[in-house]
Amino acid sequence: MSDESRAGGAMVLLYKGTSFELVGKISLSSLIIEAVRRELAGGDPDEQLILEMRYVRRPDPRLADGPRTLHNLRSQIGRLGVTVSRGSEKVVDGEFPVRELLGPVLQHVVQQIDADEEVWGFCLDHPSLSGLALGRSTPEVEGAMDLNLRESRRSFTVRKVAEPPVPGVDPGELGIDAAGLGPVTVLLSGDIHGHLHEMKLSRRLEEGGFLLGRVLRVLGPDRPGRSERPDGENGDSDAPAERYLVEINEVTPAEHSGAGALHFTFTGDSFREVNQRITASGQDRQLMGWYHTHLFSGNDSGLSSIDVDLHLGTFRQPWQVAGLINLTGDERLLRFYARSGDSVRECEQWVKDDRGRYRLTRAAVVDD
Repeated sequence: MSDESRAGGAMVLLYKGTSFELVGKISLSSLIIEAVRRELAGGDPDEQLILEMRYVRRPDPRLADGPRTLHNLRSQIGRLGVTVSRGSEKVVDGEFPVRELLGPVLQHVVQQIDADEEVWGFCLDHPSLSGLALGRSTPEVEGAMDLNLRESRRSFTVRKVAEPPVPGVDPGELGIDAAGLGPVTVLLSGDIHGHLHEMKLSRRLEEGGFLLGRVLRVLGPDRPGRSERPDGENGDSDAPAERYLVEINEVTPAEHSGAGALHFTFTGDSFREVNQRITASGQDRQLMGWYHTHLFSGNDSGLSSIDVDLHLGTFRQPWQVAGLINLTGDERLLRFYARSGDSVRECEQWVKDDRGRYRLTRAAVVDD
């Protein structure tokens, strides 16, 4: 048996799915005893075991090995010092990575809870750790290599690949008045609009992913007044600014991402995965932008300055959008933004009805 008082009453909290829904807790001492059971074999089973441990603040964002994705949501504690004594004999005495010590046991536990769920999270829980925020650490990028700049190597050049022309459409055929459209307008099917409002999202960590679909160029009457370009250049020539309809038909969570209560992070592997998904689909589909959540009301705020920098620096096409979902209680506020000069502006949202016509569901709020 284990001496729970020596172990400090620590627990391991278990979270299920990408939304990290809390599903239960397990005594940390029982997991450790199970993890070191092989070292305890051969002793008197009735003899008391004394377990002592210490938390080592050495971050380790790597995933636990095994068939299921298992995140340490308190990865600031990357190692545990463990001593297990039987009488006066120290049977186990060492410092172990948390993911190696607990990972195999937790893989078995979560398989018993839900064999079909592939994504799980866990964290060490103890009063002394209450000041450490939960988060999904940004994983290391796969396939990276270090270059020695002093070594001679063949030179290479990089050139920009020309973008294919954007097809045009008369918005009137979709039930939309072209004269009132802004630089970028978001089109959603009823299913996608419902999915964005109903999909399960974490209330503990920000979540995010990619928006897939196609872009169309607006044909028809120009917008009254001064022409505005998505890149922020006010047209002073006779050529009207291009206007775009962004049709979103798939929402996919980002793989290999990091997250916390106040941040969401893509990696290069996140983009590699989504590009492979687009290629494998075999459909005329493009990366229309990205989305993420904020865990607070959005009535008085939109994208943060970090969000804006990410969008402008990473999503370079004038028609690519940033989706923002604010979560407060049981309510959600869904908005989309596109580039406008060195900042962003909100886009109107139109939703398709059963007849294939679109209706305006959210007018853009623009600060003049």
